[in-house]
Amino acid sequence: MQVRLQAGMIMQTLNRLTAAAVTISVLFWAAWRSRTPGADEPLLVADDEVHRAPGFEHTGMPAVADPGTNGTLRLTILDSAIKKPTFARVSVVGPDGNYYEPASNSLAPWSLKRLGNRQGKGPFRYYGWFFYAGPGVQEISVPPGDVRVEVWKGFEYLPVSKTVSVRVGRSHEITLTLKQAAPVAESGWYSGDTHIHIDRQSDDDGQRCLDLAEAEDIRFAHILCMNDPRTYQPVMEQQLHPQRHGLGRDSVKQRGRHQIASGQEYRANTYGHICLIGGSRLVNADGAKTDPNNWPPFGVVADELHGLGGYAFHAHGGYGKEIYADFAQRATDGVELLQFAEYRDIGLEGWYHILNAGYHFPAVGASDYPYCRALGDCRTYCHLGDQEPTFDNWNKAAAEGRSFFTTGPLLWMSVEDQHEDQKLCGETAAFREGGQLLRIRVWMQSPVAPVHELQIIEGGQVRQTVAVKIEHRTQRRYWDFRLPVKASTWIAARAFTKSPRGREDVEAHTNPVYVTVGDTSGVQRASVEWLLKKLDERIAANAAREFPQKDQLLRYMRTSREALATQLVSP
Repeated sequence: MQVRLQAGMIMQTLNRLTAAAVTISVLFWAAWRSRTPGADEPLLVADDEVHRAPGFEHTGMPAVADPGTNGTLRLTILDSAIKKPTFARVSVVGPDGNYYEPASNSLAPWSLKRLGNRQGKGPFRYYGWFFYAGPGVQEISVPPGDVRVEVWKGFEYLPVSKTVSVRVGRSHEITLTLKQAAPVAESGWYSGDTHIHIDRQSDDDGQRCLDLAEAEDIRFAHILCMNDPRTYQPVMEQQLHPQRHGLGRDSVKQRGRHQIASGQEYRANTYGHICLIGGSRLVNADGAKTDPNNWPPFGVVADELHGLGGYAFHAHGGYGKEIYADFAQRATDGVELLQFAEYRDIGLEGWYHILNAGYHFPAVGASDYPYCRALGDCRTYCHLGDQEPTFDNWNKAAAEGRSFFTTGPLLWMSVEDQHEDQKLCGETAAFREGGQLLRIRVWMQSPVAPVHELQIIEGGQVRQTVAVKIEHRTQRRYWDFRLPVKASTWIAARAFTKSPRGREDVEAHTNPVYVTVGDTSGVQRASVEWLLKKLDERIAANAAREFPQKDQLLRYMRTSREALATQLVSP
């Protein structure tokens, strides 16, 4: 990924060195991750859960084999559905347990040793030191001996591998064919990642984005610019990871079944970050130049975005900040909850409280590539049914919660309403009177990672669990549940597995099916009170600051408090 810094951007980078220590560290990380790929590699740290190849006792590292004293693999990857070469994610493990890459590869800048692989972040499962490749023949120099080639492609394809006995000075042809074991688009489900940062300044950049989306089988890839969180101007020159081919609908490019579109991440230190997708331009954010840490709050930004045809999702679990004011006014569209294989900041607890307070507030999963483990390691599947698979339809489905989010398992559910119609995630199953025995069906398939436990969640509580057998991993399986309810509530499903060390690894969670029973309220007083306490903490934190728009902001946040408090007297 070629980084092009103009003179003004160079001055901004130098000025950042004078910022507060925490800001310096954040920007240093961003600058390091945005460096020119292909340069001398930084010191790499290997994690045995992530980088130790199966069958080896030691943890492997990236390595280079001299073509003159070793052998060569000539690798071709095919997609069985189209019977043509395809892009994919590849690890090549030598007999020494180390990992080897092609000397020449147009996608080399995005290999794991160069981008991604954020230390200490999940998923904590085996990834090797992979590179992205395709669709032509890849030539890889490797040491003599048994060499294993491993190929992955998103969450719907079954990973494949093959071991080749390599000899010095010999060229070995190898073809691996990927099969889409879980073609869930046939059931109306389409994958997307709402949080990817890659420069998109030229047509070549756009093609690389499509290459990577195809390699990880991301049907809808949102490529975002982002501002320095200390300042904001609605011009692309001020943005990191510039997007110079328009935003929203005008930026959509499609190749085969994979599409990309550009959006933005609007960032502040005091309020958090928010992903703005689908908007036709950068938001003005109440001025030609503003301090985003003071004004406007994200609810005001989202209101402008809605007028531009877009949707706003609080990034990184909202960082536990502005999100508590914005959801209360129903100003923003949801929260990016699953990231790094964990439920970030407000977590499941905060999200469940929001749902229990009577709000339909969808969650999504997204990777934040390259500040993560791997592109699309967390993503969202939206249900479009018979709708055309377009960004407009996918974004709308995400904002309506017709989705599940995942690090691997494919998971959805339905609840049968009083007319025996199946209501999916984001929809409402209505009943005229209480004492209902809900009929719930859950579907799951997980070609890339094992699932050990499946849960049915009702009103924030685990009501039923199932231990999932290993043979139920690769083939689609469904379970039927019966759950008694007396009042309005919400139902969701969760599937997960911890890593061998108990760290974040395999996760999937549906958005709720909402259940209404007569005129009963599903609002839980304890959840409203919990959220009011969180909002009061944010009001106090901003009241202690001095800034020009302080009174204006506090009025906004107190309006949020009044709106949330009315849920205590909801019928």
